Amino acid sequence: MYNQGPFADWVPKPVMLLLILIFICPILAISGVYSNNILDVTRGLATYTEYILLANNATTIGMGIAIIIVLRIKTRFRSKEIITASTIALAFLSYTIGATDNPLVVVIGSFFIGFFKMFPMIEMILPLMFIITPKGERGKFYAIFYTLSICITQLTAYLMANLISNSNWQAPYYIMSILMLIIASLSLIFQHNQRFSFKVPLYQLDWVALVLLSISAMSFNIGFTFMRQQGWFSSPYIVGFLLIGFILFIYVMYKQKFVKRKLINFNKIIKKVNVWHSIILLMLMGIYLASSSIFTNYTVGVLGYNSLITAKLNLWQIPGIILAGVYAFYSFKYNWKLKYYIASGFIAYFIHTFMLYLSIQPQMNIEYLYIPMIMKGAGVGILFIGIWFYGSNYLELYDLFGILGILLIIRTFIATASAGALISWATYQGQWQSLNDMSSYLDIGAFPNGIRFYKTSQISAILASSKIVLGSLCWLIVPILIFVLTHHYGQFNYRRVILFKKIIRGNSIKGYKYASK
Repeated sequence: MYNQGPFADWVPKPVMLLLILIFICPILAISGVYSNNILDVTRGLATYTEYILLANNATTIGMGIAIIIVLRIKTRFRSKEIITASTIALAFLSYTIGATDNPLVVVIGSFFIGFFKMFPMIEMILPLMFIITPKGERGKFYAIFYTLSICITQLTAYLMANLISNSNWQAPYYIMSILMLIIASLSLIFQHNQRFSFKVPLYQLDWVALVLLSISAMSFNIGFTFMRQQGWFSSPYIVGFLLIGFILFIYVMYKQKFVKRKLINFNKIIKKVNVWHSIILLMLMGIYLASSSIFTNYTVGVLGYNSLITAKLNLWQIPGIILAGVYAFYSFKYNWKLKYYIASGFIAYFIHTFMLYLSIQPQMNIEYLYIPMIMKGAGVGILFIGIWFYGSNYLELYDLFGILGILLIIRTFIATASAGALISWATYQGQWQSLNDMSSYLDIGAFPNGIRFYKTSQISAILASSKIVLGSLCWLIVPILIFVLTHHYGQFNYRRVILFKKIIRGNSIKGYKYASK
């Protein structure tokens, strides 16, 4: 008989809970690239920033690919085997990244870190879900788990930035490698040897489709990441990689029609309103997520902040994330309308963007950025919880993980990478236009020794382009709110439609009620 928990019967329950937290925190934290340390790794490897951004996206792609097959892996191996093997692999990969001087090794290692990270994460999430919500209430679980995971991510980014500032860029990878080996040791000691169910063979998986889907996602990754460096669509390499990604993805979709055991049920993605509506919401959210590049350019390029100061500033997202978690918990507890919950997340992001638009100037105290960061944290928390809850709703277990894998890749990679390329192009064009406008005054000799104003003009160009893009993102809230508020989110009231038709036709509605209760 399978034990509901991942640990042996002789382990006391308080110790089990402590072990779950000890396991899940480092597993959530480990990554191929730690977001606030991208510039440090770039300088340490003496390479282009695009390679490290490529590796950062590769981690997400690896997680999305892994979640597609995570249920099959769980039914094939014991929990102890999954956690021990995965954490040892993570330790090796993390050490390899820290020891290499080749950026391509960082990219490949990051992909497999994301891939192997997902399996022990699911092993810990399932018992944690049972502890938090014994009745299986997904909304309440998402409210607590996403709040915990996002806060851990932000705290880890700060700790890693602090560690790098006191040592070197390799230190986080060596530390995480040691932590993964400790988890593997604890797994061998405290976990039981029972299976989740009977053995399910792995040869029935469509491994070819899985590999092609990985190549497709990585092709999109290369295309979106190097788009600016290679001159946008004027580069044949960018066009080629985007075409390869698109063709392979279409082939995988076509191939799944004739496979007995589908990796991903694409018909459900098309037919389920909540899934494709969630994809659109994720793409819209990705635009606001990608706007972080403007904030980074401003803090680093204008204010002169280093990675550690930026990481400290990002810690102010944590109060907003906690507020979002509390808001989500009570929203699901009292069945508040999901459309208003999701709309409030976009409004929080709008307030963050609008405050940055008003605040950006050549010199500013860091304290003025605290409230915008709190609003950003609230927006991230609300939208991550709300959209994920709606997208995974009404799905059967067999289809759930495959569709969640696609949603994960779209949410954290496709949406942010494509929007990031668009925002990068807009800021690039804005800077050129601003420099062009200023150069006309320098050319006519309005300023003596105009070359002295080169640095000032660069800063002015960054500020001007940032204002233009942030102002455009502020106006984006109008169509987003129209799109969100006109959708029913599974609470469609057919009675009101019938009564509305009667009113249009001039029929009497006396005696009718608008609500069914």
